[in-house]
Amino acid sequence: MLNMKIGMRILTGYAVALLVVGAIGVVAYRATNELVSSADWVTHTHKVKETLADLLSTMKDAETGQRGFVLTGEERYLEPYTAAVKTVDARIQDVRELTLDNPSEQSRIAILQSAVAKKMAELAETIALRRQRGEKAAVEVVLTDKGKNAMDEIRRVVGAMDDEESGLLKKRDQEAKATAHFATLTMLVGGVLVVVLVSVVGILIQRSITRPLGVFMQFVARVGEGDLRQEAKIKTGDELGELGRYLDQMVAGLKDVAAQARFATDNLTSASAEILASTQQQAASTGEQAAAVQQTTITMEEVTQSGAQIAERAKQVAASAEATSAASHAGLQAMQNTAKTMEGIRDQAEAVAENVVSLSEKTQAIGEIISTVNDLAEQSHLLALNAAIEAAAAGEQGRSFSVIASEVKNLADQSREATVQVRSILGDIQKGINTSVMLTEEAVKRVETGKQQADVADRTIRTMTENIQQSVQAFQQIVAGSNQQQIGFTQVMQAVRDIGQASQQTAASTQQLEKAALNLTALSQQLQKAVERYRI
Repeated sequence: MLNMKIGMRILTGYAVALLVVGAIGVVAYRATNELVSSADWVTHTHKVKETLADLLSTMKDAETGQRGFVLTGEERYLEPYTAAVKTVDARIQDVRELTLDNPSEQSRIAILQSAVAKKMAELAETIALRRQRGEKAAVEVVLTDKGKNAMDEIRRVVGAMDDEESGLLKKRDQEAKATAHFATLTMLVGGVLVVVLVSVVGILIQRSITRPLGVFMQFVARVGEGDLRQEAKIKTGDELGELGRYLDQMVAGLKDVAAQARFATDNLTSASAEILASTQQQAASTGEQAAAVQQTTITMEEVTQSGAQIAERAKQVAASAEATSAASHAGLQAMQNTAKTMEGIRDQAEAVAENVVSLSEKTQAIGEIISTVNDLAEQSHLLALNAAIEAAAAGEQGRSFSVIASEVKNLADQSREATVQVRSILGDIQKGINTSVMLTEEAVKRVETGKQQADVADRTIRTMTENIQQSVQAFQQIVAGSNQQQIGFTQVMQAVRDIGQASQQTAASTQQLEKAALNLTALSQQLQKAVERYRI
């Protein structure tokens, strides 16, 4: 076992322990099954005893009910008997099914069933006699030994079955106790055996691991003190033996590293001294360069700020000029729209004037038509008078004609009045038309004057727009120049800043290099001391 791998040793120990535990588990399982089977059998036996007790109690209740009915004749006493008639056969069948595996009990059940049948017949006979012939006849049957013998037989058989079940129960109980004792003893002995076995295996595995580890600890402690002449003396075939070989290889490598480190520390000491001297000179020159660059940076920042302010003001002026140019363009467009509107108004006014003149001519024609209508009304009036005269001369025959002449006269009068009103209205219309003609002519004149003024304003705004556009172009050129100048300043400033940062980085690098040289010198000295402690 000592030549086995450590993992295999542990697995072997666990396997042995598991085998013992498994054997104990099998024994415990079988004992548990026996106990469970005994418990089931005990439950079954108790159920048989309870069923027998219920059967005997049912028969007693039936007998009590029968006697109560025989003595009193009241049907209510027959309730236990009626219940027994319904359940007694089922009780006997339950007992038969529960004792199918017991032949002696099955033979007793047959005797029990016969005795129960006799008793139930005796009860039924006495109940019938009580109903048919009265109490005396029924009591004579009750006092005979027929019913008593049947009941005694039932008690005897039930008692015998109960005694046999009790005996079997006692026997099964003893067997269960023996099984439980055996299981307890087995688990106790097995537990002790497992503890002893695990302890022995654990001690063996612990010794096979801790002893080589103690040797390794001594070996590592001496190597840590600087003695590289040590050698691990573990030659086993497990992982600890492999670890010993690896440790020997590690010590051999440390010997080579220590020898090379001694040689390198001498070269490193001289090189670090030379690097320290050169870095100190470089640090002084880079400090002066960084100060000059810092001053240049400050000056360029001031120039850049001035250029930025100039560019910002130029942008503002250019923006104002562009806004003015846009406003002038908008005004020019508005004046052009105004001129177009004035031309439209003039055209509309001229059209209105033409329409008014045409309307005046039409009113004159209407006046002539009205004169004609007035003449017709006068003639109609004369004709109506003549007709009225003729009708009056005609007498009764001309009465209807007189009515017509009167209506014609009325129409002529209305026509004349209408022509007078129309003539008056036409006069008013003619006056309005004349006034409209005068106003239209005046509007045309004013529109023409407005058109001339709009033309003057248009020329003025055009001239102003051209001047503003030239100013905007000039300001845009100024802004472009200032932007380019600002870009140049920004580039120069960025270059100066880059130079400053580079100078600062160079100075910082030089300082770091100087510190590194100092640290390297100190490190070489520490390395030399550290290497000296190893004994090769």
